[in-house]
Amino acid sequence: MITAAVALFTICNPIGTLPVFLSLTQGRTMAQQRRVALMTGVGVMAVLTVSLLLGSTILQFFGVGVPALKIAGFLFVSSIAWAMMTRSGSIMPAQNQGNPAIVPLAMPIVAGPGAIALVIAFAKENPAVTDYLWGVVIVAISAVATALIYFFGPYLAKLLGDAGMNIFQKVFGLILLAICVQQILTALPVVWPGLVK
Repeated sequence: MITAAVALFTICNPIGTLPVFLSLTQGRTMAQQRRVALMTGVGVMAVLTVSLLLGSTILQFFGVGVPALKIAGFLFVSSIAWAMMTRSGSIMPAQNQGNPAIVPLAMPIVAGPGAIALVIAFAKENPAVTDYLWGVVIVAISAVATALIYFFGPYLAKLLGDAGMNIFQKVFGLILLAICVQQILTALPVVWPGLVK
């Protein structure tokens, strides 16, 4: 269970995606940023809990495999990573001034295809009711950790200043894009086994 908790937190990667949160909430007051952070934690909890309990059934109903989910999800995240590297200021489109807590922060940035696939696999390998309860506890730990890291993120932005945040955003945008490309390359051979050769 400890291994599963560490793995889920690592895949959710709230520390590495902190620049995304700061960019998406740029221009908002600190109180608004904190509210988005807490709502993101709630969103992560909801998405991963549903994935744990019903994820496999939902994917089967729509005829979608985990590799397709990974490719679609990471393609979307890669578009955000690209915007982090190429745009100055907020990476949200000008016409979208809504709350980014659920989309794209909770899903697919934090509770992305990798995290969803992990909890679905956990549910398949641990079908007992007590295992499901432990799974919910593990999901809750990652959700709370995400909310706390994002909650204190504005202090980091204040410390770095505009120039520092610009560099921080572009560097982590490149890292996030590389992670997306790696995950897509990992999923492609499952869809097209011939690529392995």
